[in-house]
Amino acid sequence: MGGNSEKGEVMEWSAANTKAFIKKFMRVKNGQLQGSTFKTTTWEEINKDLFEMIQTNYGVDKLKSKFNRLRQIHRDFSTLLAHTGVTWEMESNKVNAPDEVWDELIKKGRHYKNFKKHGFKYDYDILGDIFNSSTTIGKLSYAYT
Repeated sequence: MGGNSEKGEVMEWSAANTKAFIKKFMRVKNGQLQGSTFKTTTWEEINKDLFEMIQTNYGVDKLKSKFNRLRQIHRDFSTLLAHTGVTWEMESNKVNAPDEVWDELIKKGRHYKNFKKHGFKYDYDILGDIFNSSTTIGKLSYAYT
């Protein structure tokens, strides 16, 4: 799992690599996030620093894609938590909701099934710090992915 990334090449994101990526964003975000993304030079710097940390070169395009997927996952989980009848036990990472609510949510998107089974994989608060200033949820949101 590593090596050079080329367009079209499928590269796996381990949990450790994803955590390193998120940690890197926490350090870079302040002052450099323009709207909902970074300048190309900042992405290149992130790729270089991440390679030094994890010895995997994902490339700028794959980093941008991962960033956008993490933003969408955070947005979807925020939408889930805002739904009436849904609670989340952060310590156990268990999402509780009546079956009718799960059925309704899963009809809207199959990805909610993953939250039902596994909760939220990442640190919700840290992703909130990264994305909340650039993420809209609810009726006014529009997913660009």
